[in-house]
Amino acid sequence: MVSVINKGRAAAALAVAVACAPALAEERTDPQGWNASAMGVYVIEDSDRFDVDYGAGIRFGLGRQISEKWDLEWNGFGNSLQRNRGSGQHWQYGVGADALRYMYREGPSPYLLVGGGGVYTDSTAGTDTNGYLNAGAGLHFREIWGSMGLRAELRYVMDFSDDGSHNEPFGDVRALVGLTFPLFGGGDYGTTRVIERERVVIKPVPMGPPEVLHGVNFEFDSARLTPNAKTVLRGVAERLLAHSDNEVEIAGHTDSKGSDEYNQALSERRAESVRDFLIDLGVDPGRLQARGYGDTRPVDSNATDEGRERNRRIEMRRIN
Repeated sequence: MVSVINKGRAAAALAVAVACAPALAEERTDPQGWNASAMGVYVIEDSDRFDVDYGAGIRFGLGRQISEKWDLEWNGFGNSLQRNRGSGQHWQYGVGADALRYMYREGPSPYLLVGGGGVYTDSTAGTDTNGYLNAGAGLHFREIWGSMGLRAELRYVMDFSDDGSHNEPFGDVRALVGLTFPLFGGGDYGTTRVIERERVVIKPVPMGPPEVLHGVNFEFDSARLTPNAKTVLRGVAERLLAHSDNEVEIAGHTDSKGSDEYNQALSERRAESVRDFLIDLGVDPGRLQARGYGDTRPVDSNATDEGRERNRRIEMRRIN
């Protein structure tokens, strides 16, 4: 009786978590495209299952970042359940969806997950199609081999399928490890997950006063360019190559968060990053000067998110 009550409480807790996940995931900012995963699964089965010792299988996922902290992932899986006493195996096939909440995106990225779906079970007692809920935690190591990453998870799965023992729902533990890789829509998946957005107006040549390059974005607290920034800078490079007599200053600016020394260094690194990318596109290095101004030249108040967003910017100014 205690086991049944505990399973009921766990099911209720998982149901509440799954119901809350979509609402939390509605914080949409800067979607970064699609990614895929392929993971091996080791199943530690509930002892209440009928004649089952352990299981193993594979899981495939298709994910989409929907906000700074949240991903949605659709998945399909299949696994065998090894019988303990009898010969043969039980089999499970399922599809589902999970909401993943990342703590942060840089380096090894820890995350929590909740979700659910449907599972088809083929056991010695017959077949059954029913639902499942799961919750767990994982760690995502990005760009281990090129753009490919490594992901490891531990999940608690509440399976409502009937295997003939009439002990459902079953509480299984599943350990997963496998590879992740980007697909489309977001460019450098794993390196552009948190973005600072800058306002920009691109004016026609010839260049005159300082020009704010909207779309020249960087990873959070980093001088690494995002795919969108590279697209904008390719257009800038075309303009510079078409007007080879122009010499320009690339100026980096930050908001007032952080120390003066940190902001100065960050603005210099970001300006140099833009200059280096333009040089890679064929612009003569002698025509480009990179300079950082930190938070000394705000264009709006640093007291609001909108003002700080405007103050974080890259400017280009003709100097000849």
